[in-house]
Amino acid sequence: MAKKSTEDLATFLKRQKSDVLVDVLLELAGQYEGVNDRLERLQLADRPDILAADFRKTLAAWRRSKKFYSYRESCAFGQELERWLMQVGSELGPKDPAAALALFESFIESDASWFERADDSDGCIGDAMRCACEQWLEAARRCESPPDEWPPRIVALYRADEFGGREALLRHADLLLGEDGLRLLVAEFEKEMAQALSSAVGVNKGRAGLPSGFYKLSGALSLLSEALHDPDVLVRSVCSYSPQPNGLQKESFVVAYLKENRPDDAMRWLTDAWEPQFEGRRQSLLSDTLARLGRGQESAQLRQQLFEKTLSVHDYQRWIELLPATSHPEAHERARQLALVHTDPCVAAQLLLAIDEARDAETILTGNAELVDGRRYEALPNMAKALLAKNCFRGASVLYRALLNSILERANSVAYGHAARYWWKLKEINASSETLDPLVSQAEYEAAVRAKNPRKIGFWAQVNARAERLAVASDPTHTYREK
Repeated sequence: MAKKSTEDLATFLKRQKSDVLVDVLLELAGQYEGVNDRLERLQLADRPDILAADFRKTLAAWRRSKKFYSYRESCAFGQELERWLMQVGSELGPKDPAAALALFESFIESDASWFERADDSDGCIGDAMRCACEQWLEAARRCESPPDEWPPRIVALYRADEFGGREALLRHADLLLGEDGLRLLVAEFEKEMAQALSSAVGVNKGRAGLPSGFYKLSGALSLLSEALHDPDVLVRSVCSYSPQPNGLQKESFVVAYLKENRPDDAMRWLTDAWEPQFEGRRQSLLSDTLARLGRGQESAQLRQQLFEKTLSVHDYQRWIELLPATSHPEAHERARQLALVHTDPCVAAQLLLAIDEARDAETILTGNAELVDGRRYEALPNMAKALLAKNCFRGASVLYRALLNSILERANSVAYGHAARYWWKLKEINASSETLDPLVSQAEYEAAVRAKNPRKIGFWAQVNARAERLAVASDPTHTYREK
């Protein structure tokens, strides 16, 4: 293979003769519809009216369509919508921003056509809607219109949102409005909230009595708080109906203040304990805030306390990042000793692997194999791979067995493919290691699985299919079946 050039593509293309590039583009246009469409639109660059009509035609066809997009289809549809929006923005926007704005507004107002005709579990339609809102703001900024025209138009579009897809109109309103315009929007929504609260019943007793649509007003102020980079707007909004904010609300205040590098304001909400379910989060945020205030030693002590409660890798890393390098060996040994006596072998092993104590992790797992919860599939496969990389075959076997046992015990047929992979991984490990002591041998383990699960037909089919693939790869004449 020829050595790849270090010259970037743009530089290379600029060196080519125009007739060479023309020939390449014509060739690609004949092969790819998308390239041909792009070149046709390029021909209309000086006729924005015709270009806009072409974009409107595509939009109208989508709106007329009755096709429903399933979960597997909706992402591609969302990406198609987003490509159209970007094309309008880049090709029509600079030539005729008013026409581009009208197209974006029509797209936004057609949100029912997008959301009601697709399973948007992956959020791709929502991504397209956010793109449309941002493109609307950019196109409006290009238009030569009086500045006071835009706030009411933004509000009107936001109020008509029935699917929660237009939040970007407020969250990114700073693309169009200056601080004065944003403050006007804040004042309008705060006035509406005050009027709604004055007519509400039982607000001081909690959320009961808040009028319909109230949280949409609060949401609008939260979004404008982001656009203004002013957490005070968020705090005023929440405290207007919740004078004694709960832990979740306080957390949102602290996160917003820290994002804007205002640790002193964040500290006001961290001095008192939160509800038990939020207290751990308060202490974590308190440690961040103390560090921002230059109180590193206090922050490190608090992070150590948090780590010693959870023994999580994340909390360990947050603790040692505040320690001088000379203190790392001591922290390492402290973490190791705590892990060795921890009651959950998975938590202990995960930490030990993170601090490069794989042999200790294996010892913990093999000594407590019956306590390993195979339902922790988000962590166990990666832990097993890390153990194998250190030649800790017994520890990896404990994890793969736990995963396999859990799937079969729950008769989780959807995961039988994973279970079959673990079955064969255990066979590979057994072939690679001299002994699995103190674990039962692989032969005994397999016999027990067969005796306990003879009717898991789907699982054995997956095992056999994998066996046949392996057999064909090594010897096309060989066949194999699990009994």
